[in-house]
Amino acid sequence: MTGKKNIYYIIPVLFFFIACSSAQKTETDTKLSKTGNLKAKEYLALITGINKASPSTISSSFSADGNMGEKKFRVQGKVVFDKKGYYRLTISDYVFRTVVIDAYRELDTLYFHYPAEKKLIIDNYKSINLSNYTGFKADYKFIYDVLSGSIPLLEKYSVYNCLYDEKEKGYYLILENKEYFENIFFVDNVPRKILIIHKKSRDKAEIYFKSVIKKEKTIFFKNYKIVIPASSVSININFSRPALNGTVSVPRLNRKKLHKKTEIITVN
Repeated sequence: MTGKKNIYYIIPVLFFFIACSSAQKTETDTKLSKTGNLKAKEYLALITGINKASPSTISSSFSADGNMGEKKFRVQGKVVFDKKGYYRLTISDYVFRTVVIDAYRELDTLYFHYPAEKKLIIDNYKSINLSNYTGFKADYKFIYDVLSGSIPLLEKYSVYNCLYDEKEKGYYLILENKEYFENIFFVDNVPRKILIIHKKSRDKAEIYFKSVIKKEKTIFFKNYKIVIPASSVSININFSRPALNGTVSVPRLNRKKLHKKTEIITVN
């Protein structure tokens, strides 16, 4: 796909982004003690439970701010999400309140509509390559899982270690596969941070979870912070009074309402 990679092409990353790196060997001056595989199995079972109970639906307003390199941004938006394979994500300029992107998922089909640029990009959920949009390697499903209430795990992972942090009073569950480490930090059985590091480049990405909401077995975080130091990316995402597991009707893209001069680009 061609086209300028400006801030609004990067914004969909709010719902699906990360340079899927991995977890480091926790080289800090904090006193850590090994806990063994039994504790690792306990936390993996906890993650399985969290993911099974992830929200079936989400309806919320949100705001996001941060920087992409030297460019700072601040936007607001609304999301309606259905775990069955649908969502609509609308992002507006924070000052002028104009819609800069409408993003839709309809099962395997993804739509990114940029009204001001009169452009509609059609992509595929299973094969999307976010580097076409962001300019750097990204994994759609990883961050999609994060922001829809699941804890993402590396593909074909094995347990590298499980450590207890006596200062922070929490556990580091460290996983690895051929390319990455993934370090998930827990306090009181709630994930607080994911650190991902690429084994060869040592590039890393960090996701911080704050303001947990618990509804029966479901947990959801109202605040996320995503940091990719090598790309000078820092994003804060704040959900406002998210409604979980309710009845929702996810709007579908209506092509008849698009501007007649809208350019349609099919990527996959």
